[in-house]
Amino acid sequence: MVDSIISIHDVKFNYPAGIAALKGLTFEVAQGERVALLGPNGSGKSTLILLIAGLLIPTSGDIRVFGEKTNSKNFQRLRSRIGIVFQDPDDQLFTPSVIEDVEYGPKNLKLPDTDIKIQSAQILEKMGITHLKNRPPHRLSFGEKKKVSLATALVLKPELLILDEPTANLDLVSRRNLIDTLNELSRAGTTIIVSTHDAEAIPELADRIVVISHGLKLGEGKTSEVLQNKDLLEQSGLEPPTIVNLFTELKNQGLIKKVPLTLEEGKEELIKILKTTL
Repeated sequence: MVDSIISIHDVKFNYPAGIAALKGLTFEVAQGERVALLGPNGSGKSTLILLIAGLLIPTSGDIRVFGEKTNSKNFQRLRSRIGIVFQDPDDQLFTPSVIEDVEYGPKNLKLPDTDIKIQSAQILEKMGITHLKNRPPHRLSFGEKKKVSLATALVLKPELLILDEPTANLDLVSRRNLIDTLNELSRAGTTIIVSTHDAEAIPELADRIVVISHGLKLGEGKTSEVLQNKDLLEQSGLEPPTIVNLFTELKNQGLIKKVPLTLEEGKEELIKILKTTL
């Protein structure tokens, strides 16, 4: 794959208790791609993103990010180019106030104070959380914590953004805002990796899917292809999005030629059907 930002080759990982979380994964991610790691809870997705971020080291195999092995000394200098958002924001937010959490990364890199203030103010405004800057994170709602967690990752303008279950437990408005923000980043050239079991959200989050189950890669491909591969998803203990199930049946009856993946695409197809049948 040309211009690979992430290269994963035969990666295995065992936890100290002897539990094999990953059993030989191999795939690559190109610059600017939006890739979803899709699999049920316990499939090894969260372990994999910690490995990609260099927070865990493979038991065997190689992971290269920006051309450097994640277990090399040189990898440490690349951390500022990687943003990571954990599934539980309480694992990410640890200072007395929102602004201190957002400024922590830039301060840790010893950026000039003026730059820190400017970048932090910009990201707070972008995320719509300026009014929360002096609030203690533990007093925020779950959705607000998610936004702050994303702000701490985006303040350094990372080239690679990794998110673990980003849509989990979000209300519809927060979910929509998150998807819009990630798509805006993608259009600006950010490479995005999303770990999720939320097949419904993937059409708007990823162009390609890597399906993982029990530490193994069961398949990968374009989002449209994978989400219509019912057999592959069932092997992983997953189901296609509701809209895909519905329109696959309509396609089987000869009413449509292409199965839509998003609600907006589904509306357009329904309008076409109604116009031809009424």
